[in-house]
Amino acid sequence: MNPFTRRRLLQQGAAAAAAALLASCKSDSATPATSPPTTTGSPSTSSTSSTASSTTSGLPTVPSSTTTSSVPSSTVAPPPASLVDTIPAGAIEDLRARLGGSVLTPEDAAYATSGLTANTRYSGIRPALIAQCRDESDVATCVRWAVENGVQPVGRGGGHSYAGLSTTTGLLIDITALNKVTLDRSSGQAVVGGSAFNSDVLTATINSPFLLPGGTCLSVGTGGLVLGGGIGYNARWAGLTCDHLTASRIVVASGDLLEIDDSKDRDLFWACRGGTGGTFGINTEFTFQLIEVPATVTYFRYDFEGADDAAAVLAEFNRVCATGNSGINPSYMAQATPIGSAGPRGAIACFARGQYVGPASELQDLLAPMLKAATPTKSAVEERPFWDVQANVWASENPTPHAFGDHSRYAKDPVPDDAVAKMIDILAECPQRDDDNNGSIWSLGWVGGDVMNKPGRADTAYVHRGMSTLLRPTPVWAADAAQSVGDELLAWTEQVISVIDAHTPRESYQNFPNRAIKDPQQEYFAENLDRLTEVKTRHDPTNLFRNAQSVAPR
Repeated sequence: MNPFTRRRLLQQGAAAAAAALLASCKSDSATPATSPPTTTGSPSTSSTSSTASSTTSGLPTVPSSTTTSSVPSSTVAPPPASLVDTIPAGAIEDLRARLGGSVLTPEDAAYATSGLTANTRYSGIRPALIAQCRDESDVATCVRWAVENGVQPVGRGGGHSYAGLSTTTGLLIDITALNKVTLDRSSGQAVVGGSAFNSDVLTATINSPFLLPGGTCLSVGTGGLVLGGGIGYNARWAGLTCDHLTASRIVVASGDLLEIDDSKDRDLFWACRGGTGGTFGINTEFTFQLIEVPATVTYFRYDFEGADDAAAVLAEFNRVCATGNSGINPSYMAQATPIGSAGPRGAIACFARGQYVGPASELQDLLAPMLKAATPTKSAVEERPFWDVQANVWASENPTPHAFGDHSRYAKDPVPDDAVAKMIDILAECPQRDDDNNGSIWSLGWVGGDVMNKPGRADTAYVHRGMSTLLRPTPVWAADAAQSVGDELLAWTEQVISVIDAHTPRESYQNFPNRAIKDPQQEYFAENLDRLTEVKTRHDPTNLFRNAQSVAPR
């Protein structure tokens, strides 16, 4: 694997996709898997991750994650020439002279493979300039330059915003170099760069006594994760990612670098725990207090087939999620698959999976009503070392670039059985159902339980406490699919939401943003919106940092 790092492999995958796309553009004018072990963090008192380290024999390691698939030419375009032309050449040279890093324009060869977004629906939104920052001083310089020259800046770390909210036609401030992770293995304190990936954090913490609860996709940035809350397969017992944040460094609209915590700029620190990125500034560093891990967990997965079983299992699964039990961290998914001899209702593949912090016997008692409702076609229940499950089950590859349009909705109480049945009926009628273009329905039980709901709704900017699960219809389609394919799947998604609507509070997870939501700030922030608006007004009164769904100043 040397001298390549996991991060470089992820970036190479995106670059290969864009290079293929660019070649195509010139000629035409118009399930998570694990890979062989690679590296672990050092067993020393303090470990640092920004490059690959040596493997520790006999212990689980972070899987590598590569993608070399291409995306079609129709999804990437240079910025409008008129926009690029509005920035004087002298201003661009001035930025180059002031930065320690690089500045890319559409004329630079590296531009086409830089600053790409994960959702190909938004790949056509391209920046006039890309500033590849070397350090946080470069970030501050970029912000000041943007103000001086009247160019909108947008910060970008992992680039995984579901709604393409880290895209811009202005100045893209690329902070991917700020990826260092340092863990003090005696105290459990971790200092994480503003653009460290989940893979960087996992490399620094794996086989240690401590965990930062977070996401599973290795190429997602920890910054975006924590700023919007941060859910995953450990959230129910360990809390949100933002619940472990103790301090941050952030460049605000004035270009000043602030150190914030519960005693310094307390309101801004509060906003950075659920108020999302791209609104209040660009966070360059985070400090977390990690949680001690259990020695073992019980991994489970049950597979089912057909619409009737999918509905029966989902109804009981949601009731499991509504218990206060924090030990179980479950997810459910039912997907429309190619139609066979059993017809569209038979072509539904379903699973319930997760981990339980406790013995298998307790887990099976908890899941007994679900397993009585339907008979699994396959099952697995295994007590396994904690880090083995995190590295070899939950950690997932960067997927092939594709389009998606998830719409999430929190549920406080279990959705009634008749509504669940209607959701699965709509799934059976999904207009697209092959490997590349399909719809699925998820229930993410990560968001409930006594630990998750111990903080009050206003204690952090993440307001969605007191919930039991997060329901999410998920449409995906190939980047080169016809426009009608995406349109059909998006319409299908809203059909599912219309069934959920009457039985759930209108609250949506801000880290699964969707531009179709009519009142996004209210769904993302609810009663915390007023305080977020006050923080925005204080620190960014001219709305320098903005996107299609950001909080605006008064």
